[in-house]
Amino acid sequence: MFATVCWLILLALGVLIELLSRLERITTPTLNRTGALAARSVVGRLFLLAFWIFVGLHLFARYTLPGH
Repeated sequence: MFATVCWLILLALGVLIELLSRLERITTPTLNRTGALAARSVVGRLFLLAFWIFVGLHLFARYTLPGH
């Protein structure tokens, strides 16, 4: 239960930062721009792949396996 709440808080924080970036309230790049910059290099692509695997294993598998 605690882990689920932490994931939801992280998701809400990410959405808030993205909205503030798109509204130009803060000067951080949007998620789209950040992903495009990361995908320019091989190391960045490997990082994105590793991040997606991490998210997949910890979020999607957690809620589809019985008993978790």
